[in-house]
Amino acid sequence: MRFRVITAIFLSILLFSIAPFVRAVEDVSDLQKRIDERRVRIQDLQKQIDSMKKILQSKQLEKVSLHNQLGIINGRLKKAQTELQSTREQLAQTELVLTETQLKISKKEGEIDQQQTQIGELVRTLDFAERQSLVSMFASGKTLSDFFSAQDALSAVDTELTRSLITVMVAKQDLDKEKMRLAAVKDTLEDNKKNIQVKQDQLQSQSQSKAQLLLQTKQSEEKFQKLVTDLKRQYSATEGEIASFERQVRARLKNSGKALPTGPADLHWPTPSRVVTAAYHDPDYPFRHVFEHPGVDIRAAQGTPIRAAGNGIVGRAKNAGMGYSYVILVHNNKVSTLYGHLSRISVREDEAVTTGDIIGYSGGMPGTAGAGPFVTGPHLHFEVRAEGIPVNPLEYLP
Repeated sequence: MRFRVITAIFLSILLFSIAPFVRAVEDVSDLQKRIDERRVRIQDLQKQIDSMKKILQSKQLEKVSLHNQLGIINGRLKKAQTELQSTREQLAQTELVLTETQLKISKKEGEIDQQQTQIGELVRTLDFAERQSLVSMFASGKTLSDFFSAQDALSAVDTELTRSLITVMVAKQDLDKEKMRLAAVKDTLEDNKKNIQVKQDQLQSQSQSKAQLLLQTKQSEEKFQKLVTDLKRQYSATEGEIASFERQVRARLKNSGKALPTGPADLHWPTPSRVVTAAYHDPDYPFRHVFEHPGVDIRAAQGTPIRAAGNGIVGRAKNAGMGYSYVILVHNNKVSTLYGHLSRISVREDEAVTTGDIIGYSGGMPGTAGAGPFVTGPHLHFEVRAEGIPVNPLEYLP
C-alpha cells in the first residue's frame, strides 16, 4: 500500500510539472522567432546604411558645388530616415526581448513553486515511511519482500528529495540571472527610445539644412559659392577672435597676479538635456566640406537657460544682434568653453562665474537674435578647448 502511495505521488508531481513547462516553451519559442525576424530586418537596414555612408564619403571628395551639396544633403536625409527606421526596429526587438525575459522569470518562479510543493510532498512521504517499523510491518502481515520493496521506494524518495533541493537552488540562481538581464533590457529599451528622438532631430536638421540652403541660394551656383566664401570668412574670424580673447584674459590675470577660479577638472552639462544632435567632427555636419564641426550641438528649446560648465572668467560675451552670439568662459587647467547661438547673454566680460550660473539663454531658431546665418533650428553649440584647440566635449562631461 505504502509503495503505491509513493508511486502515486511521483506520478502526480511529474504530470503537474510538465503541462505549464510545455506551454511556457511554446510561448518563448514564438517570441524568439519574432526576435530573430527583427534581427534580420535590422541587419538588412544596417547594410543599407553602410552603403549610403560609402556613397556620401565619395560625394564629399567631389568639387564643392550647389548640385553636389544638394546631393549630399539628400543622401543624408535618406540615411537619417533609414537610421530612424532601424532604431524603431531595435526598439520593437527590445520590447520583444523584454516580454521574453519576463516570461522566463515567470516560468522560473513557477518552477520554484512547483519544486517547493514537490519537496513538501516528499518530506511528508519520508516522515510517514520512517514511522513504519519492521515489527509493525510483520505484525500487519506484510512479507519480507514487501519490506524491501518499501525500502527501495523510500530510498528513491530520498534521492528525489535531494534532486529537488538541487533543482530549486539552480532555479533560484537562474531567476537572479534573468532578473539582472531584465534590468539590462529595460536600460536598453530606454536608450532606444532616446535614440529615436535623436534620429528624429537629425532627420529634421537635415530637412531644415536643405530648405535653408535652397532659400539662401535660390538654386543659384553663384549665390552658393558666395555662401561658402562667407561661411569660411565667418569661421576664420570667429576662430581668431576666440583665440585672441582667451590669450588676453590669461595674460591679464597673470600680470595682475590673480588666479583663475579653481574647481574640479570635469565639466558639467550646460543644459538640462544631454541629447547630442550633432557630434564633434560629425560626418553628417551640413558644412563639413568647409570645416569640421568643432563642438557638439545639444538639444535645447529656444530660450532654455544655459549654465556655466565650470568655474571661470568670462573671456568674451559677444552679442552680435542677429548674427552669431556666443560666450567664452576661461577655466583653469588651460581649458575654455564656448556657448554658441545664444538668444540672450546674461554675463559681462571679465566677470567671475561658478559652475551652474546662468550665463545666457539658448537660441538657434533661424532669423532670431544670436542665431547667425547658418543654422537649422534651436540648439546650443557647445565647445571645449584645450590650450585653444577644439577637443571632444564628451571627454570632459560626465
